[in-house]
Amino acid sequence: MIHLLKNRLQHARNFLTLLFGLLLLGVVMVVGSTGLLLYSAFLRRDQRKQNARNVITRTFQMYFGVLQSLHILHLDLSDLDALRNDRGVILASNHPSLLDALLINSRLSNVVCIMKEQVLKNVLFGHGARMAGYIPNKSIRDIVNVAAEELTIGSQLLLFPEGTRSRTATVNELQATVAVIAKRTGVDVQTILIESDSGFLGKAWPLYRVPSFPVHFRVRVGRRFLPADNVKQLVTEMQEYFEQELANSRPARSFTKHCCGSMEAQR
Repeated sequence: MIHLLKNRLQHARNFLTLLFGLLLLGVVMVVGSTGLLLYSAFLRRDQRKQNARNVITRTFQMYFGVLQSLHILHLDLSDLDALRNDRGVILASNHPSLLDALLINSRLSNVVCIMKEQVLKNVLFGHGARMAGYIPNKSIRDIVNVAAEELTIGSQLLLFPEGTRSRTATVNELQATVAVIAKRTGVDVQTILIESDSGFLGKAWPLYRVPSFPVHFRVRVGRRFLPADNVKQLVTEMQEYFEQELANSRPARSFTKHCCGSMEAQR
């Protein structure tokens, strides 16, 4: 009886924690987008894009800092710092959860993402993304052309080659977009590996489902691939690499228990 009551109390606590985390994200994004809209009015047009990306990074740093301090999430993102000064590179990551782009953007402030067009049109959240120069996933021709322009001026292009969140323990079948852009622009493809001890906010995880907190994430820098004329071959090599690396990865809890300090401490 006591054990059952304890389990129910723990579930209730985790449910409230989940609700708090989701509500906080909504508030942070609305406030950040509104503040960015007002502040950008005082900037020159050529300053607005980078300023928007800086604000996005600081906003997500703050958000994840709060979640870490409350032991809702435990994060190891420090490996991404090695990429901060890289210019004109494609960042290709696996996609296990809804938090993936947020995690990467919280450490890298010169990122341009490829996003769903509906999100970019969202009244509450789309303004900041549009100001940051994020690319709508319309036609492949438009994506490649705009991506090429961004890479030419030194932006880091973030995309998830699976096209959607992972349905397997490793990765889905990769799409050719990443290899097509690399061939067109002649830039390297830097892989990023995201690992977690939970399926939290994955493809099969509904928003209302309560995980066991804290949820652990580790994001690490992987192999860098050179652009290739043979698009199919590059995609195949990347597919094999992601599958092998993620199949052999350790549970995230084991590699984060000694590195779960605040976001500030990891910077």
